[in-house]
Amino acid sequence: MTLELGDHVWYWNGNISLEKSIPRAQWFPNSNPNDPNDYLGHGKEIYNFVIHADEIVRGRPHMRNHEGSFAWLNNNPGNITGSIGGHDYGQYPDKFNWHNFLIFPTWNDGFNAIASLLRSPAYADLSIQAGFNKYAPASDGNNPFAYAETVAAALSHEGVTVDTRIGDLTDGQMVVMQNKIQEVEGAIPGDSFTWESADIPTEIASQLPASVSPVEEEIQ
Repeated sequence: MTLELGDHVWYWNGNISLEKSIPRAQWFPNSNPNDPNDYLGHGKEIYNFVIHADEIVRGRPHMRNHEGSFAWLNNNPGNITGSIGGHDYGQYPDKFNWHNFLIFPTWNDGFNAIASLLRSPAYADLSIQAGFNKYAPASDGNNPFAYAETVAAALSHEGVTVDTRIGDLTDGQMVVMQNKIQEVEGAIPGDSFTWESADIPTEIASQLPASVSPVEEEIQ
């Protein structure tokens, strides 16, 4: 197995997995199959690594209030999800982390993807309020009314209200909505390593491709 840019790897105690979810049944066969958070006390020892061209990042996104959220690891500030052969938002093709989160080469790519999604047919004809109701529903513990009000208040001098159609926002106005979504989704930094770092487990380092940057790939 050779890892590729955009791959994520779950790591625990010398074991690695490219499955989207932590392979609990394999790693912890005595865990409760009905409790997705049962790691038999080993949750803090499990890490999620993501391979990027200029760094390898690490976090514990499955643990509450721990470093390295999925949004940060995946360069996906909007926590946008996708599927095999799905829409191209600038992500690594057909690379997904837990919950089908897309993985982007850079933070900018992921940030721009929020605007692309909001201008797509799924959101363009919705009002700002309806858009937040869909993107960050109250049923998930969010406050979409407050989010929409915040965006509208920031743009009120330009005539924007919570009823403004998302597709009618200018690029500058859209950035305000992107920033709010980024804030809501929560990007908690984790650890960033160079490809040569001794902190990368041998089981992962031994599977890294020879070429580590797009520039080198172009030269070859």
